[in-house]
Amino acid sequence: MDNYIPLLPIKFMIKGFLISILSLSAFYCISQEAGVLLPDRGVNNPDSSYYITDLVHIIKENSRVVLNWRLSDSSLTDFFSIERSCNSKEFEVVAVLKLAQISTWFEWVDESPAKGKNVYRIKCSAKDNRQFYSKPLNVQIAGDISFKFYPNPVDNILIIRSENPLDIQIIDATGKMRLSQANLQGLQTINVSTLEKGIYILRLNNRLANTIVQERLVKN
Repeated sequence: MDNYIPLLPIKFMIKGFLISILSLSAFYCISQEAGVLLPDRGVNNPDSSYYITDLVHIIKENSRVVLNWRLSDSSLTDFFSIERSCNSKEFEVVAVLKLAQISTWFEWVDESPAKGKNVYRIKCSAKDNRQFYSKPLNVQIAGDISFKFYPNPVDNILIIRSENPLDIQIIDATGKMRLSQANLQGLQTINVSTLEKGIYILRLNNRLANTIVQERLVKN
């Protein structure tokens, strides 16, 4: 009697273990068939090339938002959907981009963003019917980027008035930075007398709001 080992509890343990294994297998199959992208398991994940990275934006003329994002391998991508929200909860599709060719970097311009807060996200639809999203990107339009610069065209002195600290860059037509000043706030002046006559880009970086604005500047 001392050597007797009850078999009934062992049977139930084996049965429970088998049920757990079958449940996990069923969840994996359902997830794959439904087009759900499972969490990234690291560099060894074969699906890691699907993920959108480096989603950034530039505000032009204080009213146009230029979105740029990167996808390390777009050969399996069918199209992108650009979605926008004002409250980070309810998103609407504002554009659909069909991939015409394989690329790494992609761009889209929102010609009429909403005033105030805009939240963007990119949905990627793959050729195998899977879908996934980028991380959301917050963009502030008007009011939150309060600045003025004048005169334009300018002769020698450019006046900039800003409520928030700005990093200022003046870039010529070749893309070369010609003048740069950091952390300007209030009423400030920049001497542009060394610039040749022509058209330049005035780039204003508001680090507090994480926004960049580009304006056209004409030098007499």
